[in-house]
Parts: sequence; C-alpha cells; structure tokens
Amino acid sequence: MTEHLQKPATKAIPTTPKPKKSYRASQKREMTRAFKQESFESAAWKVFSSIGLDAATVRDIVALSNVSPGSFYNYYKTKETIFDIILVKVAQRVGNASRMARQEEDNLDIMLQKGQCAAFRELLSISGAPHFLELNQHHIRAKLFNMAEIREMLDDLKQNLLRLVPMKNTSPERMDFIAASVLTTALEGLLYIARNPLVDIDQTSQLTAGMAAAAIRAAAAATA
Repeated sequence: MTEHLQKPATKAIPTTPKPKKSYRASQKREMTRAFKQESFESAAWKVFSSIGLDAATVRDIVALSNVSPGSFYNYYKTKETIFDIILVKVAQRVGNASRMARQEEDNLDIMLQKGQCAAFRELLSISGAPHFLELNQHHIRAKLFNMAEIREMLDDLKQNLLRLVPMKNTSPERMDFIAASVLTTALEGLLYIARNPLVDIDQTSQLTAGMAAAAIRAAAAATA
C-alpha cells in the first residue's frame, strides 16, 4: 500500500513592516521655512527701501521680521545675499511684464515704448520700489548685467531688434552693446520716475524709447 506523505505546511516568513511614509513633518518644515524666508525678505525689502543696503544691518532685518537671527544665517548668511535674491525677483517681475507687452509688435518705437512703459508700471506697482531704486542704484548698476535674468531679457530683446531692424552685418558683440544700451536707457528712465513720482509714465517711456530707437537705427546704418 502506497502512502502519500503530506508536505509540511510552509510558515509565512515574517516581514518587517515598512514604516509608513509620513509627509506631514516634512511639509510642516517646508511651510515653516517658506514662512521664515518670506518674513525675512519682506523685512529686508522694507529696510533696503528705507535706508539702503549700505546702511542696513542684519540686525535691522531680523528685528523687523520677528524671526530668530539663527534662522537668518541658516538661509542667507549675509545682507548682500538676501539683497541679491530680492533683486532677482524684482527683475523677473519687470522682465516678464516688459516681454509680454512688447511681443509680436512690428514697429520698433512702439515695441520699445510698450516694453518700457510696462516695466515702469510693474516696478512702480511694488510698494517702496522708487526708494529702493534711488537708495541702491549703485549696487543695482554693478550687479545688473551679471544676472541670468537680465541676460535672458537682453537675449529676447536682441531677437526682437533683429526681427525689426536690418542688422545682418552687426557682430554679436555689437548687438550685446546695443541691447545693453537700451536697458541702460530704460534704467535711467526708472530712476527719473523714482525721483519725480508725479511725472507722466507714458511720456517718459516714449522719451526713453525714442532715444533708444534713434541709437539703434544709427548703429544699424553704421554697419549697413
């Protein structure tokens, strides 16, 4: 008689339960970090707009933010670091407004005027911006053309200029100079408005755009 042997029942191998992923703690940390950074940057903007970067201290910023000094040094290290971050954010806002206003415009003067007018209005819509410009203009000038956001803005401007003005024989270096000159003229317009808050923005943008357009046409004629 053949016996059928039963296989012993296999026992389930115990597994170590995986810890449940909890994002609540990390989300809370990220929210706290964002809140502190926003507090610091808001406070820094007020300080830089009232006394300027040179006179400002980290203590001024921390006192206005109501956040601990240790947190400031964790995120920024120096007042110059937070100044640069603020300047980048302002440049992005102004650049986007200018780009949107001038896109698909087929007239050089109108393209420049629309772009500069939009930039002026966007900047002046930010509370404290005129004082920020006036007090920190030497720092802004020194940093402006080294900023990636400004280089992107200038590249977009050069493409529009090449589209509207015959400049095939113009070297890339000369195009860089022309675009930078347009930006510099616009910056002077902004500083003029900052010092004269009652000035007409449309008239100022027409003036700065007209000056820039004349210089561009002269440069194009010189390389024709």
